[in-house]
Amino acid sequence: MTSVNVEEIELLSLFGGAPKLRDPGAPWIYNDALYEASVEGLSVSFALAPSYKDVRLIIASNETAIYEFNGVGVRDVRYHSDGGRETLEVQINERDRLWLKIRPSIRVQHESREATSHQIPDI
Repeated sequence: MTSVNVEEIELLSLFGGAPKLRDPGAPWIYNDALYEASVEGLSVSFALAPSYKDVRLIIASNETAIYEFNGVGVRDVRYHSDGGRETLEVQINERDRLWLKIRPSIRVQHESREATSHQIPDI
């Protein structure tokens, strides 16, 4: 079993803080980590079980969920940094991608495309 490509330090940078771990005594790779951030009235909750490739993403406004994604056994999770602009990519499967940006504002983009396309979205 392989884990996701994103590294713990990359998620610390993206979310600006340490996660809440389900089991504080277990290594990050075998844990379930919850990352949270708030920007301009929106909050994001991102949970990751790296070795299982399980992801949960909730976007809320004033503590009311407005978007929720639950992925069990996603293909991969990757971190991108382009000129200081940090983005998290959840590769759901061959065709679907979920892009998350935290700063300067929270943004989620879901992309579905043909498997042969290699275009990266500009979020």
